[in-house]
Amino acid sequence: MSTISHPHSFSRYCMHCGQRLTTATPEGDFKRRLVCLDCGFVHYINPRPVAGIIPVREPDGHILLVRRAIEPQAGQWVFPGGFMDVGETAEEAAVRETMEEANLAVRDLSLVGVYTRPGPGVVVIVYEAIAVSDASAGHESLEVGWFPPHSIPWDELAFDSTIAALKDWAARR
Repeated sequence: MSTISHPHSFSRYCMHCGQRLTTATPEGDFKRRLVCLDCGFVHYINPRPVAGIIPVREPDGHILLVRRAIEPQAGQWVFPGGFMDVGETAEEAAVRETMEEANLAVRDLSLVGVYTRPGPGVVVIVYEAIAVSDASAGHESLEVGWFPPHSIPWDELAFDSTIAALKDWAARR
């Protein structure tokens, strides 16, 4: 067993007893995990949930995208979204992120799909919703833009999950 610096871990020390973590295959498991040899606690590294919304403006059916001001993929377009906080539902996180990134209120959320990004370790939950206010760039956005479905800037989208969700959304129309 060796002491490691796992790329997705937040700590190299046990959250229960403070001892240094090592990698080991726990009894009855099949995969190496972060394990505390002192207290035996197994520290699982799980994907992080992300929630987002494809806001639709009535009556023209245009969707809102934001141009990212932060890495990763600064300068690229994406629908509003971000990491869920403990204590909130996916729907609440999606609505909060839409307000934070686009200063946009929405209503009538409808699930578009769930997209897994194994590399960065995220699960992206995407909704469609009706826009009910004006929009403007939030602190993590350079600008906002309303796009008709036939003018989505496909070559300037930030993530593979952005592309997949927008393709699924467009296919439903």
